[in-house]
Amino acid sequence: MAALKGGMKGELDSISVYEDAAAASEGEVSSFFRDRAEEEKRHFNWLLGLHAEITGGRVPAGDPALEALSSDVISPIPSENFLRRVGASRQLSAAISAALLLEVEAIRAYRQKAGECDIPAVASFFRSLVAWEDRHYHDLLLIQEESERFYWEAARWEPF
Repeated sequence: MAALKGGMKGELDSISVYEDAAAASEGEVSSFFRDRAEEEKRHFNWLLGLHAEITGGRVPAGDPALEALSSDVISPIPSENFLRRVGASRQLSAAISAALLLEVEAIRAYRQKAGECDIPAVASFFRSLVAWEDRHYHDLLLIQEESERFYWEAARWEPF
C-alpha cells in the first residue's frame, strides 16, 4: 500500500510540473507538456485503481497497464522551434530539469517496489511503469540536451 501511495504522490507531482509548464507555454510546447500531464494522470488512475482493488480485498489478476503500455506511443521529435522556445524560457528549462528528476525517482522507486511486491500483477505493473517512465526520461533528456544552446543564447552568455 505504501508503494502505491508513494507512486500516486510522485505522479501527482509530475502532473503539477507538466501542467504548470503547459500553462506557461503555447503551441507545440504546450501540447507536449499537456500530453505528458495526461499520461501521468493515467498512471495515477491506474495506481488509484490498484489501491481500491487491494483495499477492497481483491487481488489483481492481470497487469492493468499492459494494454496502454503496448499501444503505439511515439516519442516526440522536437523541432528546432520547440527546442528554442524551451531553451529560451528559464521556466520551461527548469520544468524539464524538474521533470527529469521526477522521472529518475519514479524509475528508481518503481523498480524497487517491483522487486519487493508479493502480488504478481502489481509487481508486473510496477515493471511496466519503469519502462514507461524510462521512455519519458530519455525524451526529456534529449530535449534538455538539444535546447541547452538556446538557453545560453537567450541568457546572452559568452565564455571567458
